[in-house]
Amino acid sequence: MKRAGLRMPVVPTGVAADGQMELPVSPTRIGWYRFGPAPGAAAGSVVLGGHLDSRQYGVGPLARLSRVRVGDPIELRLSDGQIVRYRVEAVRDVDKQTLALDSVFDRSGPRRLQVVTCGGQYLPDRGGYQQNLVVTATPA
Repeated sequence: MKRAGLRMPVVPTGVAADGQMELPVSPTRIGWYRFGPAPGAAAGSVVLGGHLDSRQYGVGPLARLSRVRVGDPIELRLSDGQIVRYRVEAVRDVDKQTLALDSVFDRSGPRRLQVVTCGGQYLPDRGGYQQNLVVTATPA
């Protein structure tokens, strides 16, 4: 995500106690949902998610994710040095209550990359950020 200047370590994550995707504590890291497809898999959505910011660590790189545009390249460097390339096909803000989790976490559909973070207004009295920013990319 060169336009946004994002270079982040990717760490495997699972499911948090509340049933949501577990996210790295620090907003300087992004999590890969290890119970779904891995980058380069033959089918399904690779899901990366991370915090936009935190009280403890401040604002993280994903604050720049909204700069990404349709057509932008995304490269994931795997632990073996291989690079998996994607091209952005959609950037959208989605209300957290209406986020289609079956689509984001699709295990058998077309090959895609889904990058998810918080977005929209931060309203502490209503539970925090009200939206998710979702970037969808397809293999390049």
